[in-house]
Amino acid sequence: MAETRTKTKSTVRRIDIDGLRGLAIALVVVFHVFVGRVSAGVDVFLLLGGLFFFAPQIRNALNPVGLTVVQSFLRILRRLYPALVTVVTVSLVAALVVYAPVRWSDAGEDAAASLLYVQNLNLTAQGDDYAAISADVSLFQHIWSMSVQMQVYLGSLLVIALLGSMYRRWPRVGTALLRVLLVLATVASFSYAVWLGGVDQGANYYSPLSRFWEIGLGGLFGMFVLGRTLPAVWARLRWPAGVLGLVLIVATGLLLDGAAQFPGPLTLVPLAGAMLVVLAGNPVAERDAATTQDAPTSQYAASGVTALLRTAPLQFLGRTAYGLYLWHWPLLTLATFLATDTTQAAAEETGAEASDAGLQGVTATLGAGTGVAVGVGVIAASVVLAWLTLRFIEVPLQQSVRPPRSMVLGDHDYLRAALRSRGKTTAAMVMVAASVAVLAFGPLVARYNEDRATTLATEPVDPRDYPGPAAYLENAPVPEDVDIIPDTTEVEPMMPQTQDDGCYSGFDETDLVLTKDFNESDEPCAYGDVDSTRTMYLAGGSHSEHYLPALDRIAAERGIRIVPLVKMGCVLGEPLTRDTGEDYPECAQWQVTAEQYILDNPPTDGVFMTSTRPSTIAGDGPDQVPQGYVDVVSRFTAAGIHTWGVRDTPWLMAEEGTQLNGRLCAAEDGGKDAGAGDTEDAGASDCAIAQDEALAASNPATSALAGLDVTHLDLTAAVCRDGQCPAVVGNVLVYRDSQHLSNRFAGMLAPEIARQMFGA
Repeated sequence: MAETRTKTKSTVRRIDIDGLRGLAIALVVVFHVFVGRVSAGVDVFLLLGGLFFFAPQIRNALNPVGLTVVQSFLRILRRLYPALVTVVTVSLVAALVVYAPVRWSDAGEDAAASLLYVQNLNLTAQGDDYAAISADVSLFQHIWSMSVQMQVYLGSLLVIALLGSMYRRWPRVGTALLRVLLVLATVASFSYAVWLGGVDQGANYYSPLSRFWEIGLGGLFGMFVLGRTLPAVWARLRWPAGVLGLVLIVATGLLLDGAAQFPGPLTLVPLAGAMLVVLAGNPVAERDAATTQDAPTSQYAASGVTALLRTAPLQFLGRTAYGLYLWHWPLLTLATFLATDTTQAAAEETGAEASDAGLQGVTATLGAGTGVAVGVGVIAASVVLAWLTLRFIEVPLQQSVRPPRSMVLGDHDYLRAALRSRGKTTAAMVMVAASVAVLAFGPLVARYNEDRATTLATEPVDPRDYPGPAAYLENAPVPEDVDIIPDTTEVEPMMPQTQDDGCYSGFDETDLVLTKDFNESDEPCAYGDVDSTRTMYLAGGSHSEHYLPALDRIAAERGIRIVPLVKMGCVLGEPLTRDTGEDYPECAQWQVTAEQYILDNPPTDGVFMTSTRPSTIAGDGPDQVPQGYVDVVSRFTAAGIHTWGVRDTPWLMAEEGTQLNGRLCAAEDGGKDAGAGDTEDAGASDCAIAQDEALAASNPATSALAGLDVTHLDLTAAVCRDGQCPAVVGNVLVYRDSQHLSNRFAGMLAPEIARQMFGA
């Protein structure tokens, strides 16, 4: 008994931590489904992952007969990958049934990134911040956390194995060194997360370097605190400590905006809560001394929150937590997409009411009744699938016996023993086949779509089948049952030539791009009649740029050289922010440079630019004329430079502050055309914006720029009719996204633009 009293750590299995894992997954699922915000669940997962990762791996690396780094990695992969490849494969197949082909390539790319454990990097590269559930969110967005975890595990394994091999003869020195290194890495990661959060929170949220400290903190907690016998006074504190910890975990998702604040300092709130909950189950001196040695696990420190975590429901959730995490998001995404498609009209009618009622998560997207039904159904299906995954995939494929030390590759005896089980060998072959199929799917679909879209983008079409803007401008008949053009599966062929030529300034550049390949080529950026001495500047952002196909035709016929002065997300005169609301100093600097260039090199035939823009940076109407536009046109007028001011396109909006992708919508709406004059048909498509929501009753530039040397161009009549501005007009796709014209439609506007410019 005396020996028991002097023990500092318990050897009893902590099943209450399994219950904490179950609580964490419950929070993740409920918040994803019904709250639409980041809970503390994933952060608790990361902490608990480190809790049981670092200490065993350090001991193993310093053990001369321990597993090699290859075996350690394969052991982790064997535990995690079978369920992952199952869920990803099944979800991708389901997506092919539910989604239109326009979404297949993106779904395949996300699936491949998930199997390769780089989904966090994939989302960062796409510029996708963490998003609440909607019909357009990534099917595999949630795999970001598993990707981060695997990246941290792999990097840590390599470092631990390298240093472990160097200090195997001196295990105490090696242990101390690796612990100190873990402390330094954790502090460095935390500091990096604080810094990056102020620079780029989107990248910060997904970065393994930013997230390492959460796993590292769990590792340090596991080494120094987990299971350690605490002073007797803790017997009175463990109950309130457990309750406080539980409150901190649950309240985090309700009171903090994790997507905007994690993994910054406020992440310590739920992590501190998780550590308090774990501490609540630690043994206490004297009182629990006998328990640590003799009592069964079920009675060990079973009081307060610890007892709650040992209840059957939380234990079940703990065992199925991994599968439940994997299944719930794809099911929720697909179910929301299907329900949105069938309840779109009702959702639009009740959208304001839903917002006023404070509905969140899936109920905010689908409405209270449908949202609750879908949410409950998704949770129930996820629980069933998680149990089936545990029962038939995770448990049967677990490594039941610790293998002898081996580097695996080239060890024929080891491989022969590993292949002895026919069932596991067959399962491995199926997983390899599924993995190859998933990894190949995205690139094959993307290649097919690109080739098809590129061909169709340049293929001549019969104007009787594809009248485009003539359907509105000339009442040209619009035949039914004709596939819309351009092909909706790929957006790249819909872009203006400046994109392929590298004749634009990106978001981070401040210099003018005057020669191709972003000033790397000697060939000037010029269109229309490129040899002409007459010049016209196409100036501003992408909303000026998308008129290039029309201006190219007009200028070629009239002997004018078009010179683009274009920067993404920027305009002349008006200081803009980025679409995220962040400052955009590169735009302000470019504006000064571009305007001065125009004044120093005045064009013979004026400047073509937009003269209006939406009321908000998100695109909400009606359109207006910023004072900066008035000022820059005034300066051009004073310098004797004519301005061609084109009214901005109506932006497609799903709801206030949320844009609607016209290309995706048209693809999934079957390419439904609003018609040439039928009022009923004009409102038939959901892929439209009400004209009075997007545009003022008349062009506001007419009065705002009165008295200045400007020709006003207004193409509203070509894109709007009967109060609707749809994504498809005359069987031609108007928008390549929510606001930019497709190349094909822009080119078809040439006659109308020429008429308004020159009276031709």
